[in-house]
Amino acid sequence: MIFPRREQLPDRPDSDFLYLFSLGGNAIFLMNDFDLQDIPSGFRMIPVAELRQAQPQHLAFTGVLGHQLQRWYISRRFCGHCGEKTIQDTKERMLYCPACEQREYPTIMPAVIVGIIHNDCLLLTKYAGRVNPRWALVAGFTEAGETPEQTVRREVLEETGLRVSRITYYKSQPWPFSGSLLLGYFAQLEGPSDIVLETQELCEAVFVPREKIDVSYEGISLTNEMICRFRDEGPEPLLKSDPLRQEPYSSATVVI
Repeated sequence: MIFPRREQLPDRPDSDFLYLFSLGGNAIFLMNDFDLQDIPSGFRMIPVAELRQAQPQHLAFTGVLGHQLQRWYISRRFCGHCGEKTIQDTKERMLYCPACEQREYPTIMPAVIVGIIHNDCLLLTKYAGRVNPRWALVAGFTEAGETPEQTVRREVLEETGLRVSRITYYKSQPWPFSGSLLLGYFAQLEGPSDIVLETQELCEAVFVPREKIDVSYEGISLTNEMICRFRDEGPEPLLKSDPLRQEPYSSATVVI
């Protein structure tokens, strides 16, 4: 996939283009008030969900991150405190209210993903209410006043009725599809393995032996990577902290 360059777009004033970030030495801009008639020949609009599978991955990540920022700019056009129109700061990514001096920064929601290990098995889940749901892990957003580790214990208990110990940080991943910062953890089951399913969140949760995990590595999501890493390496390496693990999209260096 490729994105159109400035010279391929209709002639617009510079004020119609908002600088977002730089990727590989190329400046990435958001075009304001975009119209379908502005699409250059040879390009087409696609649903943002298609960017999960688009190649090359660093450009797909660029598209999703741009979409996340566009949503934020649109939702913060007016001050949430006094209703005055916000203006863009010239030094940082911030929207400023000239009336009450309220400052707005992009909303980033921390969320945990938990690989629950029981002997040589990993708890795999499927989300409720989805057509053909793929295998996933227990996950949930961090509440105000919680540490991520407390979120791990709470979400595991709420969604499965299980308790965990030996909580070990794995790695993080920005997930612009939902405006989240994903924090991956592995944890060891503590106590009984009887699952009490939270059916509003999940339609299935089962401990699957390593040799029976039938999941292909996609190189996109942290959840997928954690499942495949457990299948390939087993539990012990993952219950040891390793701060040198590479981040997803490590080849795509975004400069704000």
